[in-house]
Amino acid sequence: MVLPSHRLDPRMLRAWYAGSLALIAGTAVAGVVATLVVCWFKLPVLVPIVITGVVLAIELADMAISPRVEYATWRYEVTPTDVDLYHGVFVKKRVVVPLVRVQHVETKQGPILKANGLAAVRISTAGESFEIPGLAENDANDLRDRVAELARLAKEDV
Repeated sequence: MVLPSHRLDPRMLRAWYAGSLALIAGTAVAGVVATLVVCWFKLPVLVPIVITGVVLAIELADMAISPRVEYATWRYEVTPTDVDLYHGVFVKKRVVVPLVRVQHVETKQGPILKANGLAAVRISTAGESFEIPGLAENDANDLRDRVAELARLAKEDV
């Protein structure tokens, strides 16, 4: 099996770590609030502390493993007939999207991607959307335009 050759921008690792840190911070804040509420009602504080600790431990373990494995496995390729995507941490997924089925292509950029100079490309068909999550902004725009043009040409050939 030959895998697609293009990889994500290495800055995507930072973006994934930043997203994980934001989730961890939100969990910690929720845990503190839950503990304060429990204290207010004079209930046992051990329950929210233990639950928060377990959730934080899971999130930290996920942050330590998932971004590196996801980055190592993420690959994509655009050919004149289709878009080939391969990714996954525990379950590897390979999707080949025929360009003739592409309805629209867009780039998107949230605050974490923007801070890292990255953007995502979303390819939509009638049934689903597929996303390439971490490309340099210029590369994402070029890829969006290329996929849109190839999709248009594929539909003209049908």
